[in-house]
Amino acid sequence: MTSGSLDDYLATVRLTRDDWDVPAHHELWFRAESAEYHKTRLQPGLYRPRVDGKRESVKTLLKLENDLYREFGRCATQLADLKLGDDDWDPYFLMQHHGVPTRILDWTDGALIALHFAVRGKSEPATNGSIIYVLDVWWLVKYLEKHPDRKNAIRRWKKYNKNHPYDTSEDDWDSLYLPMDEEDEEEPLLATPNVPLLWDSPHVTRRVAAQRSRYMIFGIDPLWLSALAGKNDSHILEIEIPGDSIAPIKQELRDAGITESVIFPDLDGLGRELRQLWELRR
Repeated sequence: MTSGSLDDYLATVRLTRDDWDVPAHHELWFRAESAEYHKTRLQPGLYRPRVDGKRESVKTLLKLENDLYREFGRCATQLADLKLGDDDWDPYFLMQHHGVPTRILDWTDGALIALHFAVRGKSEPATNGSIIYVLDVWWLVKYLEKHPDRKNAIRRWKKYNKNHPYDTSEDDWDSLYLPMDEEDEEEPLLATPNVPLLWDSPHVTRRVAAQRSRYMIFGIDPLWLSALAGKNDSHILEIEIPGDSIAPIKQELRDAGITESVIFPDLDGLGRELRQLWELRR
């Protein structure tokens, strides 16, 4: 499905909501990706292949992610305007938002925010377009709740908890998705699940709040979501934004108040927005 203007795009979103019979009070999730990366669509940064098309083994990448996670946790406290505290999840989401490769796939529940990400950084005239993925997240929640891999993960965690009642909580089975300590790698009960986990993270920074961020944490299958999107009954839709529509959509978004400093509410965002004005007027 193709949308060449802001009106076309919003109309497609409305029709999609109707087709999927999504209640008005349920959010849809949106994600923008450049069309040139369609072969690696819907894959988190940690799992994306190198330029030569090759990818390290999942085991190697999980070890690398854990090393990055530990280093970020060690160094980030002095740089962040918040205390990371004892929550193991906050630094994981924060490192994702600051460009560190993880198994997290970013989404937003704002259609126009996704459209902004689809067109930002594109040259004018654009040499290629973008794809916005629309996800019926409530459909996916029900799908995952019934999935045998998820049920198995919960059973494994409960069994592990019985043996470690003072170190863990029975309800915290989602801890299986955190980067794994080296000493836990050989414990079968703590193996990272195959299917992804949906997560509503607290708004730990203004940027997370402004972007209405939602998260999907992948398991050990880099292609799980792209394979699901290819099924006929999938509630994952691709909306193509053609390259020749990038420039007019940028102006339409600006008229609607969706600008770089709104999406990135900091001095860097403001600086980029003013640079865009300079590019337009010089």
